[in-house]
Amino acid sequence: MRKALTKEQVRAVVTRSGGPPGVPVMLAKWWGNGLRDVYGERLDEIDAAYPDDICMLWYRQPGFDVSSNDNPEYRFGYRDDYSNSVAHSIGQHVVLLPEWDELDQFLAHMPDPNEPGNFDEVARIAAANPDRYKIGGFWFFLHERFWMIRGMENLMMDYYDEMDGLKRLGKAMVEFYKVIIDRYAALGCDAIFSSDDLGHQTGPMMSPAIFRELYFPLYKEIADYIHARGMHFFLHSCGDNTLLLDDMIASGVDVLHPIQKGCMDMEATAQRFGNRISICAGMDVQHILIDGTPDDVRAEIARMRRIFNRPDGGLLFAMGNGIQPGTPLENIRAAFDEMYAEV
Repeated sequence: MRKALTKEQVRAVVTRSGGPPGVPVMLAKWWGNGLRDVYGERLDEIDAAYPDDICMLWYRQPGFDVSSNDNPEYRFGYRDDYSNSVAHSIGQHVVLLPEWDELDQFLAHMPDPNEPGNFDEVARIAAANPDRYKIGGFWFFLHERFWMIRGMENLMMDYYDEMDGLKRLGKAMVEFYKVIIDRYAALGCDAIFSSDDLGHQTGPMMSPAIFRELYFPLYKEIADYIHARGMHFFLHSCGDNTLLLDDMIASGVDVLHPIQKGCMDMEATAQRFGNRISICAGMDVQHILIDGTPDDVRAEIARMRRIFNRPDGGLLFAMGNGIQPGTPLENIRAAFDEMYAEV
C-alpha cells in the first residue's frame, strides 16, 4: 500500500498536470447511517490503516427550521413555529418558505455566516494538517438548497412560475457562500466542496435551458470567486448529469463526483469530458459494494482506474455515497486495498 500523497501531488492530479504514484482518495471513509452500529471499532481500524490523502473540513452549517447550535437564529427558517408545516417529499424537513410573498422575511432572517464558533473545529483540524490537501466543504449548494427551502414539488413549478424569486434567493445564497469560502481560504484550504444532486436516474431534474438561465450564472460567480482565491471547486451530484456537463465545466467546476453507476456512461463521459474536468470516481455503494464479492469490488475499482485515469492525472477515488449497513466488511476492505494500490 502506498503512502499518503502530498498536497502538491493531489493538486497535480486535480489540474491534470501530472500523475503521482497513486490515485488520491477522498470521501472513502463515508460511513453511512447505521454502519458504525454494525461494525463499531472495526471501522476505526480501517480508518487508521489507510492514509488520508485529502483532509475534509466541515464547518457547522446553519439548521433548517431549528438552529444547529444554541443560537435560535442560526437557521434558515424564519417562522417561529413550523410544527404544522408541510414536510418535504422525502419527509426529512419541513417546507421553510411555503409562500413567495414571504421571501423578504426569509431573506431578512438569513443566518450569519460569521456565527461564533461555527469554524472552531475546522480551524483546529486545518492547523493539525499543514501538509495535506485541504477541502472546505458544505452540503446543499443551490438546487438542493432550493428544494429544501421550497419543497421539491413547489420547486419543479417554480422553475416555470417563479424564476425571479429563485434568482433573488440564489443571489442571497451566493453572498452567504462567499463568506464561507473566504473563511476556508483564510485557513489555507486548497479547494471547496459542495453538493447539488441535479440528476434523476436518466437525466437532469431541470432542462438544460433552465440550468443555463438560473444556475449557470450562480455557479460561475461562485467558481470564479473560488478560483480567485487559488482554490479548486469540487461538486458532488448524483444522477445522470450528462446533458448539463458542458455547462458545469464552462461555469468552472473542476472536479465532479461520483459519475453514478447505472446513471452515467463512464466510458462516454471519460471520452467526451475527461480532458476538461477531473473525475472523482465513486464506488457503487448501491449494488456492487453491498451485493458483490471482494473480487467484484476490486474489479470495479480497477475498471474505473482504466477508464478515467490519464497520464497527466485527472482521477480521484471515493465512495459514490455513504456505505450502507449490510455491506460486508471484507468488501469494504477490498475497496480500500484497490483504491490505495500503487500504480
